[in-house]
Amino acid sequence: MIKIFITGNNTEVGKTYITLNLINTAIQNGKSVTPFKSVETGCKKIKKNLIPSDSKKFFQAINKTIDLDIINPYRYPQPISPYKAIKLSGKRIYTKNILDKIKKLPKSDILIMEGAGGAFSPLTSDGLNIDLIKKSNPKTVLVVKDELGAINNTLVNIESFIAKKVKVHAIILNRINSNMFKDIDNLKEIKMYTKIPIFQTYPSKLNKNKNVFKKLLNLLIKV
Repeated sequence: MIKIFITGNNTEVGKTYITLNLINTAIQNGKSVTPFKSVETGCKKIKKNLIPSDSKKFFQAINKTIDLDIINPYRYPQPISPYKAIKLSGKRIYTKNILDKIKKLPKSDILIMEGAGGAFSPLTSDGLNIDLIKKSNPKTVLVVKDELGAINNTLVNIESFIAKKVKVHAIILNRINSNMFKDIDNLKEIKMYTKIPIFQTYPSKLNKNKNVFKKLLNLLIKV
């Protein structure tokens, strides 16, 4: 089973958008997919049940073939870091607990995992997202919001991954704001400083994005 982990340089950079599209692309290309988001915060309470918005999208994308509680085993109502939400619950969840959940996931062609917050955001009672990435050894995709400052954000994250001895297999510049100055070309400039494959997505250009996600999937399958 190929393992893929979608992380970001920060929160609100479009990780769920990227993850969902990668799931859909894999399915469209005849691959079976197991989606996994270990911890989700900011969940709405409906009839005494916490509903994880992001994980529910993955659940629906695979036609509900894997139980939502398996896709997302830990969820909390507060829109805060998982570490803080876990702490407020009075419980402890360790990185090992999540690794155990991953080992028990249904087997498929591809396991696509999404982190919570940025790569260096606190995730469990004893670790960051990057710690889970390192210990689960997936193919890692770093999502960076395509905006002013993206070059610095990308290069700082690359250096931080190197320091942790974790490989980044692909970078996605996700342009959420379509009204960026036309003179900004983060893609071209970042390519000057790294050999890591870089892709660019535009939420407003769906057809163009389909080709991007297909290329990204093919890369992750081959590397």
